[in-house]
Amino acid sequence: MPRDSAASRMPPVDIAAEWLTRSDPLDVFAWLSACVTLIIAVSLWLASYRVERRALRIFSMRYLVASFGWWFAHPGRIQAGKAIPLDSVLVGTALMGVTVWALDEFLGRSTPRRRAWIAAFTVAAAVAVVAWRQRQPDTPVAIFLVMVTAMSLCAVMAWQASRREPHVGHAYVAVAFGSYPLVMVGAAVLLGWQARSNLSYLIALPSVIVGITILVVSLLRATVRAEHELQRRQAAEAHLAEVNHTLERRVAERTAELQLMIEGLESFARAVSHDLRGSLGGAASLVRLAEQALAEQDSSRAQRMLGVVAPQLEHLAALVRDLLTLSRLGDAALNRQDQPLEPLVRQALAQLALEPDTAGLLREAVVEVGELPNLAVDATLLRQVFVNLLANALRFAAGGGRAPTVRVGIATPTPGVAPAIFVEDNGPGFPPEAASRLFEPFSRLHEGTLSKHGIGLSIVRRIVERHGGRVWADSRPGDGAVFWFALGSVSPPSPTSP
Repeated sequence: MPRDSAASRMPPVDIAAEWLTRSDPLDVFAWLSACVTLIIAVSLWLASYRVERRALRIFSMRYLVASFGWWFAHPGRIQAGKAIPLDSVLVGTALMGVTVWALDEFLGRSTPRRRAWIAAFTVAAAVAVVAWRQRQPDTPVAIFLVMVTAMSLCAVMAWQASRREPHVGHAYVAVAFGSYPLVMVGAAVLLGWQARSNLSYLIALPSVIVGITILVVSLLRATVRAEHELQRRQAAEAHLAEVNHTLERRVAERTAELQLMIEGLESFARAVSHDLRGSLGGAASLVRLAEQALAEQDSSRAQRMLGVVAPQLEHLAALVRDLLTLSRLGDAALNRQDQPLEPLVRQALAQLALEPDTAGLLREAVVEVGELPNLAVDATLLRQVFVNLLANALRFAAGGGRAPTVRVGIATPTPGVAPAIFVEDNGPGFPPEAASRLFEPFSRLHEGTLSKHGIGLSIVRRIVERHGGRVWADSRPGDGAVFWFALGSVSPPSPTSP
C-alpha cells in the first residue's frame, strides 16, 4: 500500500504525534511561540476597539511582525559560524524601537518630539548593531545589548508612570518589561554569550509576559477610568441637585420677599384712605379755615389753624420717608463685615438724640446697653434696626406710667446657635395674641403718641430677614415688651423678660 495512502488514513492525533517526533524541538518551540504571539496580536487588535486604540494597535502590529519572525526566521535556522542575517538584525532593532514607541503611546506621554527622539535612537542603534556585525558577524551580543537597553528603558518609563498614575497596573507593566533584561542577563551569565540560539529562544517568555500584561492592564485602566468617570458624573449630578436645591431655596426666598411686598402694598392701599386721605383732607380743611380767618383779619385763629396743619404734614413726610426706606431694602446690596454691635447701638442713640420726636424721651429715660457680640452685618442697615427698635421702646416706656427704662442686651448664648439680641422697655406692653401682627406694615396696637404710622417694625423685619435672620416679640399687658432678633437660625426663648 502506498505510504501517502496509509498516512491519509491515520487519525489527526497520530499525525501530530508523528510530526512532533520527526521535528526538531527548537522548531516546535518557535512555531508554538509564533502561534501564541499571533494570538496576542489579534487580542490586542480586538481590545483596541474598546480602549487605547492607537497604542494597542501599534503593539498588535509589533506582535504580528514578531509572530512572522518566529515562524519563518527563528534563531535555529541560523547556521553556526555563519553571519547573522542583516534583515534579522534590522528587523529586531526596529521592533525594539516600535516597542518603546508603543509603550510611550500607552502611557499617554507620546508627543511629536518624543517620537522623533525614539526614531533617532532606533536608527542610531541599528547603525551600531550593523557596525558590530561587520566586525563580529556570528556574535549576537550587539542585538542583545540593544534589546536589554530598550526593555530596561521601557521598564523605567512604566515605573515612572506608576508614580504619576497609581493603581492602574503600570507597576505590573514595569515588572513585565524588566523580565527581558533579567532573563537575558541571567541566561548570558549561565550559558555564555556564545550560546546565541538558546539566548534568542529565551526572549519568547518575556515577550509573551509583556503582551499579556499590556492587554490586562489596558482593560484595568479602562475599568479605573470608567469608575472615575462614573464618580465624576455622580459628583456632577450631586452638584446639579445641590444647585437645584439652592435655586429652589432662592426662589422660595424671593417668593417670600415678593409676598411680603404684596402684603405691604395691600396694607398700603388699605391705609391710604385712613392716613394719607384723612391727614391731607384735614390739612386742606384747616388751610381753608385759616384762609377764611385771614380774610376776616383774625390772625390769631389762622395761626392756630396753621399750627395744627404742620404736625399733620410732618407726619405725612415721615410716612413717605419710611415707605421709601421699606421699598428700597429689597434692592440694597449687603456689605457684611465682622464688627461689634455695641458701637452701632451708641450711634443709634446719638441719632435719636438729634430727632425732635425722641430727643426729649431719651433725656428722661434710662438706657442700659449690655455686652453685645461681634457679628458679620451691614453696619448701615443694622444701625437702622437699633434706631427703630429704640425709638419704639422709648415711646412705649414713656407711656407706661413708670420711670422709663430701656435695656439692650443678648440672651444667654448657646453653643452652635446664633445669638438672640433684645431691646426691652417697661411700657404698657401688648396682648400676646397681637405679637404676630406687630411687624406687618401699618399695624398699630396703640393710638396717640405710642404708635406712629406702623412702618418702623416692618423695616426692622425686612433688614433682619435680609441678613438671613428672624425677629419676634414677647409681652404681657402692663409688664413691658421685649423685641428680639437673631441673624441666623435660633429658637425663641421663653416669653419672659431677660
